Amino acid sequence: MKEFVILKAFNEKIHPPKAPKIKEISWHPPIISWIKCISGGVAHGSPDIAACGCVFRDYQANFVGCYASNIDVSFDLHAELVRAILAIEIAFDKG
Repeated sequence: MKEFVILKAFNEKIHPPKAPKIKEISWHPPIISWIKCISGGVAHGSPDIAACGCVFRDYQANFVGCYASNIDVSFDLHAELVRAILAIEIAFDKG
């Protein structure tokens, strides 16, 4: 109990935060001999720092490759465009 009294004295929250929502998604494999690119991009604000990344998998869900990249200062749309362009460039370079 002593710990709770000390926390309250410093105006600390005693209740834990709500658990994050979990969203179920399903992955559908690409056609045989194709490679699937699962990508995402995020910006902290608009404009602000951003990052993007991608994972490449074959029709059996085997890992083929990936990338992750920081984007200096970006708008949300810019981060999404950079993500798509990088994925296309890597796919083109790898054949």
